[in-house]
Amino acid sequence: MKRNNFMIVGLALAVIMIAMLLVNGSNGNDKYKNFNELHQQEKQDEDYRISSEERDPDIASIAIHGGGIEPGTTDLAEQLAFAGDYSFYSFQGIKASNNTDLHIDSTNFDEPEAVALVSDSFYTVSFHGYEDELEKHTYLGGLDEALAQSIEIELKKAGFSVSDAPKEINGEEKDNIVNQNRQSKGVQLEISTAQRMAFFEEGDFSSGNRDNRTEEFYDYVEAVGRGLSGGEGLVVKMEASMLQTF
Repeated sequence: MKRNNFMIVGLALAVIMIAMLLVNGSNGNDKYKNFNELHQQEKQDEDYRISSEERDPDIASIAIHGGGIEPGTTDLAEQLAFAGDYSFYSFQGIKASNNTDLHIDSTNFDEPEAVALVSDSFYTVSFHGYEDELEKHTYLGGLDEALAQSIEIELKKAGFSVSDAPKEINGEEKDNIVNQNRQSKGVQLEISTAQRMAFFEEGDFSSGNRDNRTEEFYDYVEAVGRGLSGGEGLVVKMEASMLQTF
């Protein structure tokens, strides 16, 4: 009987630990509750950078936890936007350390440029990262189930591991910025640490190495692009010198 109780307690603790890893900077752990609070304490272009570019206003590719907050997400959002001629936005942590202090939960992220760009879009894809250095995987969420399914199909065709996001990071809150577009629904991609590291040479996604992208990076972006364009491919494999680096 005691042995069974120990097993139950152990299993419960394991579930709690996994949930904590998945949340990775949840609302309750964030240093700042909104952008105004962050802006009062942190310096733009010294602690954080905001990059945005309006192209096709109907589609927005965003990374609100970019730079050193969730490394690799800005690069994915930028490349997808560049290849598809979509609008682009990224909030990036550029501190030497402690960039996770700049994490604002997706349901509270109200930086004005981001809100304006997303509000003007019809389809929105938001790139995020979660902590898991062992398994290369992507969780798909958001309220745009049809688009999420299309992206999932194309990612799986390209050989990537994908599944529906667990509740903690499923991006289904109405006030999540990804769901603040003209349809009130978008797609949120939560990408594991291992998968994001694989997008860069030698598994190094530090700021100094993020221009050194692997074929896997381009294959991933191309698959997401096909999902967005109904199976039609995007030309994403191009020289790094052709890209505008933010």
